Amino acid sequence: MMVAIRNWLKIFGAFVTISLFAQPHKNSILLTVNNQPITTEEFTNLYLKNTGATGTKISKETLDEYLNLFINFKLKVQAACDAGIDTLPSFISEYNGYIDQLAQSYLIDKEAFNRLTGEAYQRMQEEVSASHILINIPDNTLPSDTIKYYQKALEARKRITKGEPFGKVALEMSNDPSVNRNNGYLGWFSAFQMVYPFESTAYSTPIDSVSMPVRTRFGYHIIKVHDRRPTKGQIKIAHIMIKTQPNASPQQIEDARQKIVAIHNRLVKGEDFAAVAKAESQDNSSAPNGGELPWIRSGQIIPEFEQVAFSLDKIGEISQPFQTAFGWHVVKLIDRKLPGNFEEMLPDIKNLISRDSRSMLMRESFINKLKISYRYKENPIDFDKTVINLLDSSLYKNKWTTPELKTNPSLITLNGIDFKLSDFLEYIAKNQQLIRQQPIPIFAHNIFKEWITQTILETEKSLLPEKYLEFKQLAKEYLEGMLLFEISNQMIWNKVQDSVALAQYFEQNRNNYVWNQRVHYTLYQTSDASVAKKVHKKLLSKNYLTPFDLAIQINKKGDILSYSQNITSPNDSIVANYDKWDRNVKFEHPTDGTYKIIQINKVAANQPKNLEECRAEVVTDYQNLIEKMWIDELKSKYPVSVNSEVYEQLVKNLSQ
Repeated sequence: MMVAIRNWLKIFGAFVTISLFAQPHKNSILLTVNNQPITTEEFTNLYLKNTGATGTKISKETLDEYLNLFINFKLKVQAACDAGIDTLPSFISEYNGYIDQLAQSYLIDKEAFNRLTGEAYQRMQEEVSASHILINIPDNTLPSDTIKYYQKALEARKRITKGEPFGKVALEMSNDPSVNRNNGYLGWFSAFQMVYPFESTAYSTPIDSVSMPVRTRFGYHIIKVHDRRPTKGQIKIAHIMIKTQPNASPQQIEDARQKIVAIHNRLVKGEDFAAVAKAESQDNSSAPNGGELPWIRSGQIIPEFEQVAFSLDKIGEISQPFQTAFGWHVVKLIDRKLPGNFEEMLPDIKNLISRDSRSMLMRESFINKLKISYRYKENPIDFDKTVINLLDSSLYKNKWTTPELKTNPSLITLNGIDFKLSDFLEYIAKNQQLIRQQPIPIFAHNIFKEWITQTILETEKSLLPEKYLEFKQLAKEYLEGMLLFEISNQMIWNKVQDSVALAQYFEQNRNNYVWNQRVHYTLYQTSDASVAKKVHKKLLSKNYLTPFDLAIQINKKGDILSYSQNITSPNDSIVANYDKWDRNVKFEHPTDGTYKIIQINKVAANQPKNLEECRAEVVTDYQNLIEKMWIDELKSKYPVSVNSEVYEQLVKNLSQ
């Protein structure tokens, strides 16, 4: 349904910015439909959007035609409201879903968004090589208990700054599972490849320096930056791998090496890389695709593999065999792309930000601004006694229910409106599944913060129509578009689907559905030149044979002649200029090894069509008839009045 509604909105429901034309009476009433006033501004905005006429002179005839369509549109919307379509639960749910989507673009901090997109683009121009040490913080740790993990990270940093090798300290202190393999080295990476706080610290730390501890959702990190370089962009590669197990013997490793060398020799001699990968590669995820991997950036693959892959310069170049912890490989460079300009990259950056913790930063910034705007106040309470004591282990089974309250204190105040304990407990009941394995106190504090955020956002969303005219217009236009779609479906399209009624309409109007001039012809085909000449000669003679009899006669001698009888328009190239043919017969020499002989049988006009031959045309006419009858009924039911003085002024303004 959403696609159909969007198509209707292109006709009757899209928002347009305020007209560039002078509109001295833009808020004056242009017309009323069933006593509902419609302003000049609403009509003009929709007209300019739907006709694309902004900046051009507009004739009165064009405007008159659109006014009629606009009135019909408003009549249908009124009929939909009277039918109660806007009160249906399914309709309300879909409309609210659209409003929620529409509101998202207004519920962000645009300044923060612009800053973060610009920052991300700049970082995407550069790659950082770094190592890290992770001091993990267990999930259920209270904020007050994190200091000891911070101090442990400081201890690791102190050892390094005093001269101990980074890798040695990482092996002894880091909780990163990969540390035993890489000594904390992460390789090269760019924007969006690490969590945002980690990324920001890495980009702000000088080369050969070690950062102060930085907190992410994983714990505390200290980061050593080794180097920076211009980005190498993204590469598309294919590879062939011969696996070796972590505990492989020297002989097994050598066997794998010899096998990859033999494969490399086959590739150098010209064998197809994809075919060899499908047959020989032991990477089960990529072998079926000819060894092809998704587009990759620095930092997305293990460093030893990345070093070889990014060193390939020419498209189609194949690497020498090389070893990683997973086995032996050869790599082929398929394609390479560097970042574009900011405008080109912006859609991708927006998408990446929406899936990145940056989106939370934008939300936090937006919420903080709204708190100031709404004079937010958090009222002091004993949280343990007021909230936590009301919760119990039934939360873990999603069976907790709100208790009866002896008192209902205000928890927060926005714009002078109190939001009370009962509001918060109702929110907990609806979202109790979020507790998962959290201790109840931690869950309570976390969901309280989220409730505050959602309460502020819902308050802002409720005020969007007052704060933003374009939001109000979009919401109204989408509502009317949905109403139009639903009422049209009931009153027109469903009726057109009635096959019995359609057939009756066709029978009553059969004389309207006739063919224009049509040419009936027979097409003979053969690959034998002598047979073709023989057929041509017989068709030019006065001895008439039916196509069937002629084919029987010719094919008795073992020759092969086929034919088909067809009907087409005189404009078809196969019968072009048929009136100039010798005795209505044309001989065509082959362009594809087949001789063709065409014989015109008759030319007829005004032959009746059957329903299947003109179904689309009949459906359109029947639909138009139903719609006209319905519009006539609506016009008699709902009074329409156009303010001629205002309309004449509008015509004058738009035709200048």
